Amino acid sequence: MHGSFQHIIPSRYRTAVPRLHDGGVLRLAIGLALLLLPQQVACDRKTSDKDLVYVTAYDALRTMNEPTGVFGRRTKSVFCDPRSRELYAQKHIAGAISLPFEDMTLEAKGVLGEDTAVVIYDSDYNDVLAKAASKRLLELGFDRVYTLEGGLKAWEKAGNEVATGVPATAPELPDKPVR
Repeated sequence: MHGSFQHIIPSRYRTAVPRLHDGGVLRLAIGLALLLLPQQVACDRKTSDKDLVYVTAYDALRTMNEPTGVFGRRTKSVFCDPRSRELYAQKHIAGAISLPFEDMTLEAKGVLGEDTAVVIYDSDYNDVLAKAASKRLLELGFDRVYTLEGGLKAWEKAGNEVATGVPATAPELPDKPVR
């Protein structure tokens, strides 16, 4: 036992003391690190403009209606308006969900749901809100996020339907953040 502290520990306690030389503690530390790493990475996802996927009005409709998944089923897809509720009420893409940018972090998962294809739009070609909202959704863990080029202006110019007012079936917003 030369070179260790085993000789000062009474024999009845020696088996309960972890041994560093057998790698048990190291294996435990590595195991815990591997378990906790995915949680830390998911919270700190960083995005840039390179991560954004831009779509035209036509491509947005095609993307939302094409079958995906193993059996070619359509998954849930939505248009999301990150502008203020007042701007949404003035004019929005018919059927779009109003989710103001400032509420997105706390409410996105509850309002949009998981595994949803989301097409984000803003007012026009010069508006940067859609880019910011798309990045925020990517950071929150949404994988299928698309940014509508030209926003509402391009949508209308392509002859697509717009609506006004607040829909009668507006989604209930959660009282607490949904994780």
